Amino acid sequence: MASNAVGVDVGGTKIAAGVVSPEGEILAEVRYPTPHSPEKLVETIVRSIREVSDGHEVGGVCLAVPGHILAQENKVVFSANLHAIEGIPLKDEVEPEIGVPLTIENDASAAAWGEFRFGAGSEVDHLVFITLGTGIGGGVISHGVLLRGAQGSGGELGHVTVHATGPRCACGNRGCLEALASGTAIGRRGRAAAVEKPESALGRIAARRQVLGEDVTELAREGDEAAISVLEETGVWLGIGLAGFVNVFNPEVAAVGGGAMAAGDLILASARREMRLRARPPSRDLVEVQVATLGPKSGLLGAAALARDESGAYVLGE
Repeated sequence: MASNAVGVDVGGTKIAAGVVSPEGEILAEVRYPTPHSPEKLVETIVRSIREVSDGHEVGGVCLAVPGHILAQENKVVFSANLHAIEGIPLKDEVEPEIGVPLTIENDASAAAWGEFRFGAGSEVDHLVFITLGTGIGGGVISHGVLLRGAQGSGGELGHVTVHATGPRCACGNRGCLEALASGTAIGRRGRAAAVEKPESALGRIAARRQVLGEDVTELAREGDEAAISVLEETGVWLGIGLAGFVNVFNPEVAAVGGGAMAAGDLILASARREMRLRARPPSRDLVEVQVATLGPKSGLLGAAALARDESGAYVLGE
């Protein structure tokens, strides 16, 4: 009999923990700001799990963490947005404090699993999920199984090179998909467009303060041509990345989530067009490129659905 599970979504700015039922309902939720010292970070993770579990029957907990994971050692080896989490043996430090089994997964893989279990991919067995936020994360589900790779750090879709001499990425490489299609890239491109077109609405904002990715989306929705072209160009780079993923993984659905998806078809129209130009049949004719449906809850829900019990089975069932 499946019981409830706790999913913990550890982000660069906040930690969200929730108790989730086997049907995917969030029964209780807590949030804390993310501390940036290792000791305080572990303390806050433990506190959030204890607090949210209180009064609920819980069979297991999964921590969804940002960065590259060594699954055998249950630790993050590199995290661009949360250096405090690097090198902590998370299972050893947290599990004795919470009294139930703890699983560690990458945050984007957890979000992909959330969409697969409860969202855009719930009707299919083959899903590619991409999240456009400050950076770009992703996850791949093939035959109903989450692709983890040999060490648990597979599925890093944001760090596929799409432009060999392109802008520098936060990871140190040049021309990663993340450097060309993330929210950060939209902001950078928006600032360049504001300089080129000072008479545009973007240019008028730039005269007062720094242009942000959110400004670009808002102005594009209001019809500002400079902002619209920034989002279209972002979509072209996303489409180049998607074409590669479609060719390699042959998914039924490619779901795109994250904060930048507030722009919706202002990005996805050009992404779909570019994907169709570059991907090969029959894969390109099968895939549906959709907006992910769970929004910011995908990480928490996916983490809970990846929590395992004492026997190693998923607490929420398959």
